[in-house]
Amino acid sequence: MEGRVKVNGVELWYDVQGEGEPVVQIHGAGFGHFNFAPATPVLAERFRVVDFDLRGYGQSDRPVQDYDMEVWADDLAGLMDALGIEQAHVHGTSMGGMIAIVFAGKYPERTRSVVINCAAAKLGMSGRLVFKNWIDIARMDPAGPGSRILAELIAWQALSKAFLETPDGVAAIDAIQQILRDSNDVEVFATACQAMCDMDIREWLPRITSPALVLGGDEDLMTPWDQGPGGAGQEAIYQGIPNAEKHVIHGSNHSTVFDNTEEHNRVVIEFFRRHSAQ
Repeated sequence: MEGRVKVNGVELWYDVQGEGEPVVQIHGAGFGHFNFAPATPVLAERFRVVDFDLRGYGQSDRPVQDYDMEVWADDLAGLMDALGIEQAHVHGTSMGGMIAIVFAGKYPERTRSVVINCAAAKLGMSGRLVFKNWIDIARMDPAGPGSRILAELIAWQALSKAFLETPDGVAAIDAIQQILRDSNDVEVFATACQAMCDMDIREWLPRITSPALVLGGDEDLMTPWDQGPGGAGQEAIYQGIPNAEKHVIHGSNHSTVFDNTEEHNRVVIEFFRRHSAQ
């Protein structure tokens, strides 16, 4: 079931697959709901999975405005209202993991459990340079976010070395370029990337009361476990959430859902099932 619904002044596109307890999935910067293409069919065998395009991306409205993680978190709450979902498991990856932190902290009563995948609570200087590069390339290249240079940069920043050596890894570069081209407008893309550079969402971590799993790859270059002295990476997220769990996927980079799909899906499903209401 897919459709569009008015939420907080914009129309959001959504798609629902499967039956059971609801799982809402929050995609990363630039990628729209395609971020979960390897996960959705597997999770939908056990859960009611809600994919959607965040405000600013894909088939949802793309207003040029101020963006931050709380804007997107509030949109998710509004989408859940529109779909009649009182409480859900939350599965957020990359920027979606950052939004998941804010959502779980601001709406604890609506969060059954939360998986925070390949995220950061505050970017260090090296982390900010990643997204500054994205902004610069998208603005300078006539192709905008659909730049081949940007797609290749993101591929090596996000996918493991082993995966990139495979035919699927090589094909992923083309897929990244197409998704970035089709899902983004340059000004919104730049503004959203800047929102990650500016954020400091550490204050939300101790407010998370639901079960939380911090999940990431040991080779993550984009949002490493250690963001350096000026930031708060995945290890800081794990340390900052009361009673959080963590799982490190060895041989994975920033996109564990793609470069180690089987382990990613297995760990997420096991976590959600352990914290099921049923």
